[in-house]
Amino acid sequence: MTHRENHSSLRLAASAAAAFIFVFSGSALADISSGGEYAIESSVLDAGGGEKLNGGEYSAKGSLAQVSLPENAGLSVGGEYVNREGFYNPPHMTFQKGLAAVMSMPSGEMTIALPPGAVDKERFDITMNRDPLASPLAVDPDKINEANSKIIYNEGPWSQLSPGSLTEMSIFDEQTFYTKPLAEKGVLTMRYPDVNNDGILDGSNPPVRVDTLNAWTLDQNRNMWMRLPDFGADTSARTLSVYFGLPGVYAVIGAIDDSVRDVFAFPVPFRPNGPQAGTGQGQTGTEAAGITFSNVPQSGRIEIYTLDGRLVRKLAIPDNLILPEVKWNVRTAGGERAASGVYIWRVVSGGNAKTGKLMVIW
Repeated sequence: MTHRENHSSLRLAASAAAAFIFVFSGSALADISSGGEYAIESSVLDAGGGEKLNGGEYSAKGSLAQVSLPENAGLSVGGEYVNREGFYNPPHMTFQKGLAAVMSMPSGEMTIALPPGAVDKERFDITMNRDPLASPLAVDPDKINEANSKIIYNEGPWSQLSPGSLTEMSIFDEQTFYTKPLAEKGVLTMRYPDVNNDGILDGSNPPVRVDTLNAWTLDQNRNMWMRLPDFGADTSARTLSVYFGLPGVYAVIGAIDDSVRDVFAFPVPFRPNGPQAGTGQGQTGTEAAGITFSNVPQSGRIEIYTLDGRLVRKLAIPDNLILPEVKWNVRTAGGERAASGVYIWRVVSGGNAKTGKLMVIW
């Protein structure tokens, strides 16, 4: 197509069956085509750039790149969207400098909100690439892999990336990617998966407690993950929100839970043969159930001592606990019943420690 030729239009219709129809006609502008969750309109002007187009939840801008179909053009189907391979994959939206910009994944997994004037361009595009390792836009995947290796080495396997936790946030126009800090910070909100609300990140192994999750960004100069200060966590919506000041790669990453602040033991007193014996609330326990230490960290140990400092038993905290509990059968390291009396317990994890008291009455 040249300047001297009449306008032509390209209409892309996304249907629920993931089918695409390309229609060429002599009209000046294409109509909105819609189907499923998407409605996309694009036009090609002889100047090589289209005007802003709107439809459904998305707006798209036409350009010559859309009519120059690559030889391998085809359909890309995955999860939240269906789109033609090529210049505009993954989908993105066009925004104007003087207006607020908000873009969300249809599933709600991620939302970015920018104030007016955040990007120093009259018009710009924002896209969320959910698979920068396999299909990067601007980042070198080797940098991500190196950063992953470093954080696992330093923080342990609890810090490995979980499925769907990685996103490349890109801002660009028809000439370049926008790589400098934003003039005004926006807000990035990321959702983490915990469908059954058990407090464990779905799909994580070893189990990652959602209380340890934080938002991180990739430092592409040093190839390492940098933790971002969050300002909002919504446990009911299962989201983390952070200030967004620079395009790049973002992730939700967990950590080992070595907090001992909330550890407690029950029942106290432990009196399995008393009038209130049993495992119900307010009861004094049974010999079979023993004493339970609850809200334990994900690594470390529990030590039980006599009042004069003699070690009675040491319990290791397993790495793969789902429920944060460790049971003591109220026996010594030699397998004998711990004598009636008062004991001191101490839980240690990393540099954290906490002590408490137990009473055993047979």
